[in-house]
Amino acid sequence: MEQLYHLLDAFLAPGILVGMAVCLIFLYIPPKAALRNYRVARYVMGGAYLFYALCISLEYNVFNASESAALTQPIILFIACFQAFLFTYTMITLIRINYVPMQQVVMELAVIVVISVALFVLRLCYPGTVAQWASWIYMAFYIAMLVRYVLMFNREYRLYESQMDNFYSDEDTRRLYWVKRSFYISLAVGVLALLYALLPVTAVGIVFMAIVIVFYAAFGVRFINYVLHFQSIETAITASVEEASLDEDIDNEMMQRIDTLMTEEKLYRKSDLSVADIAERLGGRAREVSMVISACRQVNFKTYINEYRVVEAMRLLNEDKSNKRTIDAIASEAGFANRSSFYRVFKRSQGISPTDYRMSN
Repeated sequence: MEQLYHLLDAFLAPGILVGMAVCLIFLYIPPKAALRNYRVARYVMGGAYLFYALCISLEYNVFNASESAALTQPIILFIACFQAFLFTYTMITLIRINYVPMQQVVMELAVIVVISVALFVLRLCYPGTVAQWASWIYMAFYIAMLVRYVLMFNREYRLYESQMDNFYSDEDTRRLYWVKRSFYISLAVGVLALLYALLPVTAVGIVFMAIVIVFYAAFGVRFINYVLHFQSIETAITASVEEASLDEDIDNEMMQRIDTLMTEEKLYRKSDLSVADIAERLGGRAREVSMVISACRQVNFKTYINEYRVVEAMRLLNEDKSNKRTIDAIASEAGFANRSSFYRVFKRSQGISPTDYRMSN
């Protein structure tokens, strides 16, 4: 076990982090204005991966030097604080591309650095009760950081989901669920880092390093591939959340034209239908179409389209007296992207599953 710890901490973890850092730093990103924050985040993440590799190597050497063992906990806590800070703002940037409160970011980073330096000084100069109290205060500060970041990320993710629901009709595709998963995995890594700071033993170190290696590598790949998916969600995440006022007559006229597209042309049957598709047919702007549906029907775009799909699915189920069509076939014909989405939306709307509805008829 001791040899495995040395392998992970001294060679494998720093090596993978350095490799991912090189990929991030030299990643090509199209010169789009909307991707400015992503370009900044790319360089920051690349530099952070190099910094993490350096810190892990430093922690490994410090941990194995008995005369410097007092620095082990401060190093671990500083890495954990910096990781929580960086990953939270990076992941928010991916789902809320215009959300970069630079002044707040700089102030938070300054607080982390100041508290970390103070802890280092106290641990070196006052290796007794004062240093111990400083460590507990730093841990409390770190826990408060994690709680705040969870609340902040959840708030921004809800706004992201709201924008996506106003622009896309499907429930699964184009949704960056991996960002939310990555945030909570990074949170788990942060909690484990706190445990490692409290119990800097080999067994905990092996688990911590193994998770760090897998997560950082996986997140690095996802982060690099983000630019490939950006085009399909750009309209939604770059739109302002503030709604401009439209003329009521124009609203009603456009809403009637949208309803006509649904009832006569049955555009809802297109599983990946988006606001941009309707805007193209009407010769308008996607944001305007989304606002009109929200104002006139008091629902978001996804709910509006799914209401038509549920009605169509019920019609198909009622017509299919001999049960010749499968549930999957009916879901596809009604415009649902997959079976699970069909069941979820249908049951939410009608209170029973499509299978139970068919049996009841």
